[in-house]
Amino acid sequence: VAMKPWSMRVWLILAMAAMTAEGGERGAISDGNRGEDIDASRDKDLAASSEAEFRWAQRKDRILLTIDLQGVTNESFSVNEDGIFRFEGTGSYRDRREHVDRYWIELRLHKGLNATDNTCGGLCKDWRLHPRQKTCKTSENASPWETCVIDAEVYNVTHCEVNARDVSCTLMKAKREAYWPHLLKDGKKPKNMHVDWSKWLDEDKDGVRWNDDVDRPWEWWKHDDEDEDEETEDDWKRKEEQKKRFKKQKKQRTGKK
Repeated sequence: VAMKPWSMRVWLILAMAAMTAEGGERGAISDGNRGEDIDASRDKDLAASSEAEFRWAQRKDRILLTIDLQGVTNESFSVNEDGIFRFEGTGSYRDRREHVDRYWIELRLHKGLNATDNTCGGLCKDWRLHPRQKTCKTSENASPWETCVIDAEVYNVTHCEVNARDVSCTLMKAKREAYWPHLLKDGKKPKNMHVDWSKWLDEDKDGVRWNDDVDRPWEWWKHDDEDEDEETEDDWKRKEEQKKRFKKQKKQRTGKK
């Protein structure tokens, strides 16, 4: 049966609409599968890698993490205000230098963190501190052997630094408060987590320095502008008198006048 021209147009329009709808449905399914593939790929990468060993210590205002991997490359860090910290990188342990592998850490900390600026005020990129030659400064007309010093401000923000023998991270707490009873939110102690006794400081000593002369707290932040090694005039006179006595005693021993 021959189709009329107007019915042919209607048929073509309906056919094209059906094909468009089918294509959109396939695209939606494809996008959904792509998202699932990305998640599956990430899970596969984590499964193929190993959890890294790390040590931790704390102060009233920060958490100090040290990841015991050397020569770390292709690293990435993630920190958020909910207290979730993630690390991925390729490296090796000191006692197994030839065994270079992919490692990761994912921690849900006891409380939230101050994690609002992943550039550390321009000194970091995605929480990673730029190499020292870009972040540290030397004094004007510095001698060749003078080492550069990183700005003090960077130590008061959340950041991570990749060193030759380890990776160190400073995670600032959301607020200055009493020591946390444990590092992780669930209170567990995984096998790859250890206390960093080399950096640990008891809570009653945090922010306090004890004076040698009297048994009372020395609030060092109130005396930063004082030069403790400054020699007074009385000190100078005392030293000069002591030198004269030594010279006199030496002459008496040697019989010289």
